[in-house]
Amino acid sequence: MGERSLVRELERLRRSVVMLQTEFRREHMDEGLIAEIEQQMDHGIAIDARCSGLVALVDALRETTLTPRAELHRDAARACERLKDAIEEVVSGVRS
Repeated sequence: MGERSLVRELERLRRSVVMLQTEFRREHMDEGLIAEIEQQMDHGIAIDARCSGLVALVDALRETTLTPRAELHRDAARACERLKDAIEEVVSGVRS
């Protein structure tokens, strides 16, 4: 994937993660957004070597949502924050 298209896809992914984090902070689970994030990863981001660390963070986010518990929304919002930070690191590295 070229640099411009990768940055565009990562920015799109970041927007989805921000929306999901907002939903978790409102104590709402949006399965559609989670599926959208997974789909974005499957359509090119996950296969780019520069994004290898994002795969594990998306998996961790998904795993956070699997077990119902009192801390679910708070833990998932933190997982979104880690994923956002990692996306920003990749974007910065690509743009450098």
